[in-house]
Amino acid sequence: MRTLADVVQHRSAAELLGDWRAAERDSVAARAAASVAALAVASSAAAEAAAVETEQAASAATEAATGAKLAAEQATRLAGRAAETALLMAVTADGDKARANQAISEADTAETEARDRFHADEKLGFHRDR
Repeated sequence: MRTLADVVQHRSAAELLGDWRAAERDSVAARAAASVAALAVASSAAAEAAAVETEQAASAATEAATGAKLAAEQATRLAGRAAETALLMAVTADGDKARANQAISEADTAETEARDRFHADEKLGFHRDR
């Protein structure tokens, strides 16, 4: 088996220097690769955190949309009830108006009759109470 000393003795200084420079370049490349890997791990963790936040935001948006839908449905029901109430009030008001017009007509007739009786009695000199 050959030892490091045996290998070193049979190699030239230029070969050893070349090996050293190559090992140095490999070391720098390995450090750069480790740095890139660390950045990839950090980016992956950031992407995972962003995905979790996005999922939470989507869930909150879904919940808000569901709440808005329920509120809109309730508003629709209440608006329908308000429309029914307004219709009933309109029907009642129409009846009130018809009764008021009838009362006006009756009052006008009574006034006309009273005026006519007054003028008729006036022409006759009025009846005296006993």
